[in-house]
Amino acid sequence: MIDTFNGALTLSQTLFQGMREAPDVVRRGLTLVLLVGLLVGGVQAISTMITNSNPDRVIADIETTLNQSIQQQSLAATSASQREVVQMLKENSQGVLSVVRAVMDLPTPLPRPVSVIFQGLGLMASTPLSYMGSLMFAVVFTHIAAQQLGGQGTIQQMLGMGALSVAPHALDALSFIPVIGSTLGVIAWAWGLVILVQTTSIAHRLDSGRATLAVLLYPLIGVLLVLFGCCALFLLAFVSGGR
Repeated sequence: MIDTFNGALTLSQTLFQGMREAPDVVRRGLTLVLLVGLLVGGVQAISTMITNSNPDRVIADIETTLNQSIQQQSLAATSASQREVVQMLKENSQGVLSVVRAVMDLPTPLPRPVSVIFQGLGLMASTPLSYMGSLMFAVVFTHIAAQQLGGQGTIQQMLGMGALSVAPHALDALSFIPVIGSTLGVIAWAWGLVILVQTTSIAHRLDSGRATLAVLLYPLIGVLLVLFGCCALFLLAFVSGGR
């Protein structure tokens, strides 16, 4: 499995072609998703448990985030009304933190250490399922688009090979690191997209251009439909307001 993981990250054509012909392609692909999900979920669970076990630290993090938000809004405030809103936020920030502290001090059905452990276990179990759900969604639409473009692969090949695109998301385990975590998340998403294009190309025997179109076709259609819907709602509101 380590060889599969490394081969996916390095875009190994030998690995991709071998998996296309392998009878256990689905098992190998989904096993990779499971391992990456458990890795990411485990690290995030530990980070969450450490954070939530100390209420004072949670409140301190919220206070830091709130102060940063107020500072950013203060810099962006250009009108008197905006500055008034920022001033209100500054005056009520301590009240907000008091409410947060009161909520955290409420009694829970289970002792806090037990509750924190169950929360971490839930996060660890749900992360592989989250990756699996996103993978299924992407693979089904890519497979449909690839067949419409002349692809010859099967859904089993597409699922097993498309699962390799989850490998870069091992970087999501570092998402708890400020600034760097979000940057690594973007890198993992782009890296996974490249892997999905390559595996689609090999699974369906398409050239790179058509494989890229197969991966992006339905997401682009979805974005266009959302934009069209927003424009229609805007025009409808404008016409209603005019009347």
